[in-house]
Amino acid sequence: MNNSTPDPWGWAQDPNAVMWCLTFTHGITPHDVLSRYGADHRAAQLLNRQQAAALNEDSPPDGSVLRSGSLGEWSFCFEDYGVVGAMPGPLSALSRGTETFSVLLGGDGMNGFAHWRDSECTEQFEPGFSHTKPNPPHPWWDIVQGRLDASGEEYPGLVPVLEAITHHTGAVLDTRILHGPLLTLWLDDTSRTPDPTPRPHPHRAAIQQLGRPLGSFVLPPTDT
Repeated sequence: MNNSTPDPWGWAQDPNAVMWCLTFTHGITPHDVLSRYGADHRAAQLLNRQQAAALNEDSPPDGSVLRSGSLGEWSFCFEDYGVVGAMPGPLSALSRGTETFSVLLGGDGMNGFAHWRDSECTEQFEPGFSHTKPNPPHPWWDIVQGRLDASGEEYPGLVPVLEAITHHTGAVLDTRILHGPLLTLWLDDTSRTPDPTPRPHPHRAAIQQLGRPLGSFVLPPTDT
C-alpha cells in the first residue's frame, strides 16, 4: 500500500507553466473577489481548469481569465497567463478593510510577492533576489527568504513562498482544488479596477504651502 501524501503544490512545480498569478484575501467571498478585480461576478460560471483554458483561448488577448474559490476564511483568485492580481488597482481594492497576498510567476522570468493591508502595500519584492529587499521593517521578506534558504535548492521556485503564506493563512490551494470547478469569468483589461491615484508627498505639500506667501511679500522701503 502506498502511504505517500500527494504533493499539494504539484501545480506550482509544473515545468510547462509559463506564467500564473494568485491572490489570497481574508474575510470576503469569491464573488466579492471577482467584483474587486473589476469584474461583474454575475457573469461567473463554474468551470474546471481545462474548461477555463478553453475560455482563455476563445477570448480576446487583452484580458485575463479569473478563477475564484474559498479556503476557510480566505478566498483566492488564480490566473493562468494573467497578471491582473499583481497590479496595484485590484490589490488595493482586494485589501480594503482586510489583507491580501499576491504571488506571481512571471512569463519574463521575473517573479513577485506582495502583501497589502487596508489598500496599502506593506511589502513587495522578487523572492530570492536581495536587490529587491524592501526597506525595514520587512517581516515577509524575512519569512520568505528563510524558507527559500531552508529549501537547500539553488532554484527553489515559488513553493517556499506559497508555504510561507499558508503558514499564516492556513489555506492550501492544492492541485485537486485548482483543477476542479471554480467561479470563472473573463475580465477585459479596460474593466479591471484602475490603479489608485498617487497621493501627494506630505512634506512636499507643506513646503509648497509655506512658499506661497513669499511671492507677494514686498520688503518695506529703507531710508537712504
